[in-house]
Amino acid sequence: MAEFAYNNAVHSSTGKLPFKALYGWEPTLTPSNVPTDVPEADNLAQTMENQWKEVESALRQSKSRMTAGEEGNPLTFELGEEAWLDAKNINLKTLSPKLTEQRLGPFKVIEKISDQAY
Repeated sequence: MAEFAYNNAVHSSTGKLPFKALYGWEPTLTPSNVPTDVPEADNLAQTMENQWKEVESALRQSKSRMTAGEEGNPLTFELGEEAWLDAKNINLKTLSPKLTEQRLGPFKVIEKISDQAY
């Protein structure tokens, strides 16, 4: 259900639905335009359509939460302040990367080299 909702949401980089970009047509979740005389089938189709809308909404909210603040200004530090260093790009001689500290520090800022290098 989540995969179907993802493939039927407009992708930010292409501006198209992934399903349509791949196959050239947009699928429908339920045959809601086909009348049936079976109430259980209609109920199931309606339930699936409601679930699809909920998943689509949840994916949209998740995306907006993840992209919120990406255009923000980078952090700036003053001389004498303390900052933590992300250990992701530092080669530490440890037995297991999983057991290594994720952040190192705090370190005191003693020199400002540029706006983002201290």
